[in-house]
Amino acid sequence: MRENKYIQVLWVEDDPLITSAYPNEADMVAGIELHPFPCWEDAEIELENNYGRWEAIILDAKCRYHRDDADKAEKFLSHVFPKIMTLAAHKNRTIPWYVLSGQGEDDIRDLIPDINEWDADWLRITNRRFYSKNGKVTLGGVEKHERHALFNRIKTQVTYYRHEMQIEHNLYPDVFSALDRMGLAGDVGYYLMPLLEPIHFEGISNADYNRRYVDLRKSLENIFRHMVKMGLLPSIIIGKSKKENVNLSWSSIFLGSKHNDDPSTLPDSEKKFWEKVTRNTESPILPKQLADWLKDAVFQAGGAVHTSTGKEEIVMNLDNYLPHVDGSPYMLRSLAMGLCDFILWYDNFIKENPDEEMNAINFWCKRNSKF
Repeated sequence: MRENKYIQVLWVEDDPLITSAYPNEADMVAGIELHPFPCWEDAEIELENNYGRWEAIILDAKCRYHRDDADKAEKFLSHVFPKIMTLAAHKNRTIPWYVLSGQGEDDIRDLIPDINEWDADWLRITNRRFYSKNGKVTLGGVEKHERHALFNRIKTQVTYYRHEMQIEHNLYPDVFSALDRMGLAGDVGYYLMPLLEPIHFEGISNADYNRRYVDLRKSLENIFRHMVKMGLLPSIIIGKSKKENVNLSWSSIFLGSKHNDDPSTLPDSEKKFWEKVTRNTESPILPKQLADWLKDAVFQAGGAVHTSTGKEEIVMNLDNYLPHVDGSPYMLRSLAMGLCDFILWYDNFIKENPDEEMNAINFWCKRNSKF
């Protein structure tokens, strides 16, 4: 929780007419407290000394880099963005930045890097990466000043997405980059985020966190669906009912077991798959560490999501475990960490095996025509 009720925004702007007018607007529109600095040299000193105070940065394109410089967008922006990225890496936190400028689009378009994923919606709306000081935009059928749209977007992102931004861009950038490359940011990243956020930030009780085993299961289901699309797993793992459930248990055995020709020890529900499919690799597809993790993850997620019917009520299987460890979140946290490694492994697998048709030939084949 912020000590100050206002959102603290560092603002690099040297026009006194603007610095005297915009703070009142930012306060009234979005509860933002703008703190202007006339050049980057002064702003950088503030960031070095009080980085944790700031929740967003606004840059005027045509501003001074050093105190005695002239106002030139090319020098200012080309030097500022590398400094911002260096600070983020050093401080292990990304402060979202925005450009609010009176410059023409052609003058600054190529000076703004495409690294502000947090503001991708604005790019889709306007086809540019900056906000116009005097421009207007129609959002939701309502016309408003672009600078007011900026203030509202900062409020939304700081209020609702500040933790997610740090997780995606600072704490687990390799994992979320992998999900982006595979097109799984929505299907898997959506469920991974609530597993990771409480590990690093306060506000979620252990009891609430332990209800998120279902997010672990959903993550695995969507990864396995993608494996079907990429030819690594056969389509029979996806049920034909309206729910189209994914058989996690058999999929984990297919990926991680040493042998697949002796299904006698498997439950009847899984024997039917080996009667239809055989794996073409003698060795497991997964490394042993991930094979063991996946087996545990499937067991734990299944125990949390599936219920067993007693005589009087339906009881979550997970409830039989948590009282013995005082409701601790550590088991689920460890499984979430394993999921990150599983995602990195799968991303590398796809890089090495990008052809879905060849994957379906190389990794498995049908035993009979009943498929």
